[in-house]
Amino acid sequence: MRSPILKRKLFCAVFLLWLFCPDFLFAQTKKLREMKVSYPFGGSTSFFWVAQRSGSFEKYGLGVEPVYIRGGRAGVQALISGDVKMEMQGALATISAWAQGAKDQRYIAAVGNRLDYILAAHPSIKTPAELKGKRVGISQIGASTDFIARFALRRLGLNAEKDVTILGVGGAGERWAALSAGHVQATVLQPPFTLLSRKAGFPIFVDFSKSDFEYTISGVVTTASFIRAEPETVMNFLRGLADGMDFYRDERNKDKVLRMLGEYFRSNATEELEETRRSYSQLTPGLPWITVKAIENVIVNDNHLAGMNLKAADLLDLSFLERLAEERKAKQR
Repeated sequence: MRSPILKRKLFCAVFLLWLFCPDFLFAQTKKLREMKVSYPFGGSTSFFWVAQRSGSFEKYGLGVEPVYIRGGRAGVQALISGDVKMEMQGALATISAWAQGAKDQRYIAAVGNRLDYILAAHPSIKTPAELKGKRVGISQIGASTDFIARFALRRLGLNAEKDVTILGVGGAGERWAALSAGHVQATVLQPPFTLLSRKAGFPIFVDFSKSDFEYTISGVVTTASFIRAEPETVMNFLRGLADGMDFYRDERNKDKVLRMLGEYFRSNATEELEETRRSYSQLTPGLPWITVKAIENVIVNDNHLAGMNLKAADLLDLSFLERLAEERKAKQR
């Protein structure tokens, strides 16, 4: 039998633990809502990566497991099948699938609504006209890089269907390697490969980061079915993403963020990692807003979608972002 003294000591210990331990320690004893979220490899998606690595989702009761999927159609299929509950996705694949009948998809946010790409060429190409008859690398047919490459070529007065050959060669690192080796003569790239292109002296024929063209480079996509089933889970995901984006941009976290970006890009090149952090901190300075205009720009500039009488607003659910903005306003954040 325990002595009265031992009982008093035990009570005091429990009381002190309750009094001085941070609330989050007790919150962590609650079971997290585990969920898989897919992402393609790209500079814009680094916001999501840092949010996950910094514990921003766990603060809101979510155990987010990042699942790498190259993007495009594969990402859409994973979402529709229920293999993932949310995905980070560029605009073209989602809108194309939605136009073809996948009406359950909804964009609820985006970590960027401005193009961050350049069209870079191999040093053997001196002028845009010299791209005629050459190969242009993208990630895969039907992905955002496909749309962006064709859009860039059109700006240069080139016909993507007749003047060049569009090749799917893989993610950003693979496209950079293919361009450097001369396997393709041009490709579209995001930070930090934009910096590598400039340092290597590669010709840059189009730089979208200097324009105000709105385009969803990496949006948060889920389904209307999941929204109806778990609206608070969706809301908590956006809260965590927004907090993670704040963490990303906060100068006080610079060293931590650079380490996380190094893990993401599998690189120790500090200059390139700093370029990535700087670029996206400027491209998306606030909440992860998505706009009707960004979706409309895809529709009207794509040959297949332009004539389908699509309404961009039908693909959006802005209610969670609006709620998030009100919450932050109330907290004066």
